[in-house]
Amino acid sequence: MTVDSVRQATRYRLPHADAEYAWPKGDAAAVEWYGTGDPVLALGLLPHANEPLGSAIRRPLAGLAPGAGRIAVVGPVDPPPANRRFPLPGDLRDFLRLGHLQPLDQQAEFGHCSEPRTPAQHRAACFRRLVREVAPAALILLHNDPFARVPYLYADRRWPVVEHLLTKGLGDVFPDEPAAEPEWTSRLSPRVHAYFKAAVIGVRGSEAAGIFLPHYLGIPVLTAELPMFRWGEAEAARPEVLAAMETWIEHGAGDSRTLLAEAERLIGGLRVPMVEAQVSARVVHAVMEGVRAELGR
Repeated sequence: MTVDSVRQATRYRLPHADAEYAWPKGDAAAVEWYGTGDPVLALGLLPHANEPLGSAIRRPLAGLAPGAGRIAVVGPVDPPPANRRFPLPGDLRDFLRLGHLQPLDQQAEFGHCSEPRTPAQHRAACFRRLVREVAPAALILLHNDPFARVPYLYADRRWPVVEHLLTKGLGDVFPDEPAAEPEWTSRLSPRVHAYFKAAVIGVRGSEAAGIFLPHYLGIPVLTAELPMFRWGEAEAARPEVLAAMETWIEHGAGDSRTLLAEAERLIGGLRVPMVEAQVSARVVHAVMEGVRAELGR
């Protein structure tokens, strides 16, 4: 981390006050362009059907300064059915009651392969084609983590400027602590986890986005995980709700009534609201600034 790299990483200076969450207007993946100049960065929006918080960056991008580079928002990668779109902003109960998540082998996130056959694989192929046409210098996939206390990354290497901006650059919006380390991968640094193969979680015949796309596109790819909820007084219940949701996913992510009932028991009458849209926009903004600075452009 150099003084110059930190200074360079403030070129965008986006306004965040008008940030808001929104579901996509349609299901067909498309490209929305913002800004002018180089470099081009691509943002992958709604990579999982229940992870819409990356949408908070779209309205701020309209205020991108001329010449600061172009941003291509590509998506939705994997939109949910219309009847499974929870309120935005909502809370944990909305998310668990309505949120849609397919079994792992039916998710576009793990559907990348050279010869697509299934709907998820075709969806992944469509996304790849759009990103390749955009010809970005880097791709940032915007995921949400409903149980994270801090923003973090998945990648195939460290991104020190991005990490700096996700910690010192966000002030005291989030705790100053490492991201929790999942069982299925390893930690590259306090805020970066290593990408992992789809086979690690039992998906065969196709590959995870973070493994497949860097080789296919020939550019850096990283996943930004945005904290989804403010757990507050319900913090003590968070690990147990996480364990319940992991079990639900392992069993195919079907009917969520049992999961919702267990969460209700654990959190009692407490409310677990979404992280504010302005904060999510700031997180995405920090990642964009850091990536651009590390590209040296």
